[in-house]
Amino acid sequence: MSSGKKTILIVEDSEINRQILVLILRDHYHILEAANGKEALEIVKKQHENIDLIMLDIVMPIMDGFKFLECKNTDKELQNVEIPVIFVTSETYKENILKGLMVGVCDVIAKPFEPQLVRTRVDHLIKLKKSREKRHQEEKERTAQESKNSRKTVLIVDDIELNRIILKTAFEDSYEVLEANNGEEALELLEANQENIAVVLLDIIMPVMDGVEMMKLARRRRLFEGIPIIAVTTEDSPVKMQRLKEMGICEIIHKPFDLSIVKNRAENMIELYANGEKLVF
Repeated sequence: MSSGKKTILIVEDSEINRQILVLILRDHYHILEAANGKEALEIVKKQHENIDLIMLDIVMPIMDGFKFLECKNTDKELQNVEIPVIFVTSETYKENILKGLMVGVCDVIAKPFEPQLVRTRVDHLIKLKKSREKRHQEEKERTAQESKNSRKTVLIVDDIELNRIILKTAFEDSYEVLEANNGEEALELLEANQENIAVVLLDIIMPVMDGVEMMKLARRRRLFEGIPIIAVTTEDSPVKMQRLKEMGICEIIHKPFDLSIVKNRAENMIELYANGEKLVF
């Protein structure tokens, strides 16, 4: 730990899966390992001040992921200890995802692992934790909250009306929602509402003007300054994905999507950008 690397606790009963995650992350992070929730709980009790993130499997012998979270959240020594948790699991049933979010899980990564996806999600949550700690230390919570709340609009860009309706339901209670069914309409809305937009949820495959062309023009006109862009798409062309990454999207969510995950990642990105972070995928 003297290397200055942040520390990740990997909780996974499969040694092969643990070692895969270690290989993906060890160049940038210090790694602790546990084979079940009971071992993980003992490690957290001893080293919680040094642990920056927990990557947690759900189905494990002795103590599963949900029981671990229950024990941590009710333990007098640990209940106020805030450590981001990512579910890393093949158990992707919606009820498990929702239950995890309700007890404080920050994100879900499905097995088998995609190395770049793992690194990106881990990096984002580590930065989010660091940003929150810095804000607390500097006693700027009020300023940060005002900054976070200064942008109150979500722009949803998708040519399928049903997709827009579904995404809108996740945000309409807390945000104003603008909708565009192609990139051309989205550019007009951006120009008129740039200062109010908190996040853009962008489809890629659209008529009139697709997401790639829209990104290109928006960057040229500096319309994305301070705004996180999340691709929500069926597009899987490596060439187009690479172009989007180069143009500055901060997340990719593939359709079909889970609405809770979309909202969770969007709000994480909104907070990071409000705190001055500029992220790319």
